Amino acid sequence: MILWLTGAVIAALVAGVWALAANARAYVRRAEARWPPQGRFIDHDGVSLHVMEAGAADAPRLLLIHGASANLRELWRPLASALAEDHRVIAYDRPGMGFSARGRRGAHTLGSQAQCAARVLEQTGSGAALIVGHSLGAAVALRLALDFPQHVAGLVLIAPASHPYPGQPAWWARLSAAPLIGHAFAGLIVPWLGPVLGKAGAANNFAPAPTPKEYWDDAGVGLIFRPRAFRASAKDVAATKAEFAAQAPSYPEIMAPAIIVSAERDKVVSPKRHARALAVDMPAAELVTAPGAGHMPHRLRTDLVLSAIRRVDEMVAAPVQR
Repeated sequence: MILWLTGAVIAALVAGVWALAANARAYVRRAEARWPPQGRFIDHDGVSLHVMEAGAADAPRLLLIHGASANLRELWRPLASALAEDHRVIAYDRPGMGFSARGRRGAHTLGSQAQCAARVLEQTGSGAALIVGHSLGAAVALRLALDFPQHVAGLVLIAPASHPYPGQPAWWARLSAAPLIGHAFAGLIVPWLGPVLGKAGAANNFAPAPTPKEYWDDAGVGLIFRPRAFRASAKDVAATKAEFAAQAPSYPEIMAPAIIVSAERDKVVSPKRHARALAVDMPAAELVTAPGAGHMPHRLRTDLVLSAIRRVDEMVAAPVQR
C-alpha cells in the first residue's frame, strides 16, 4: 500500500511538472507571436542585441534604456514618435529581456550593462547622445556616464533606482536568481501564475493612478513571463543592492547636464532614497516633480518627460560662458 501511494505521488508530481513545462513552452510561443521583434539585431561580444531606431540619421541622437521586468516598448511607445521629429531615437532590449540575448558571465552588473549600452551607441551612429533611462535603466545610464562619458551628452532619469537601500532585494528576484530552484520557479511557475499576478504588479507601478487599459498590450508586458527573460531580470534586480552601493559614491563625478523626473510617492522605488539623493549628488542635475505619476512618469506625465528632454537638449546646445 505504501509503495503504491509513493508511486502515485511520484507519478502525479512528474505529470504536474510535465504539464507546467508544456505550458511554459506554449506561453513562450504565444508571447513571441503576440509581441514579435520589430527592430534589427547587432552583435556585442557574440551576444545578439535587439535595437529599434527612428528619426533622421543625421539628427541628434537619443538612447532609451528601459528598467527591470520590461523591454524596449516601455519607453518607445510613449516617447519615440514625438522625439523622432528632431532626434535619432534609439532603443534596445537590455540583455536577456525582450529579444536580446544575454552573456553567461557578469551580465547582471551595471558595468556590463553599460558596456552593452555603449556598444549600441557605437553601432548605431557617432557622437555623444542624450540618454533617457527609467528605473533600473537609469542606473545603467548613470554607469554609462561614469564609464563612457564620451558617449553621454546629457541625461534624463525617470523614477531612477540609483542608491543602496535597507533590507533585501525583492523575494521573487532572489528566488528566481538562485541556482536550481530559480530555474524551476522561473521555468515552471512564472509562465503559469505570472500573467495573472502581473496585473497587480502593473497596478503597483501606476499607483495612485489606475493602470491604462492599453498598457499590457502596448508595452508587451507579457514578454517578461518567459522563463529566460524573467530570470535575467531577476538576476539584475537581485544584484542591485551591491551594485548601487559600489556605484553611488561616484555620482558627484558626473558633470553631464541632467534632469531627474520623479513623483512625490512611488510604491516601487523611493523618491527620497533615490531621485532626491541623486539630485543632491550630481553637480549638474535638476529635479522635476511629476504629481501623481507613481513609478511611471513617462506614461502618466509624458509632457513633463518630453519637456525635460527638450530642456537637456537646450543645456547641451548652450554655449559655454567664459
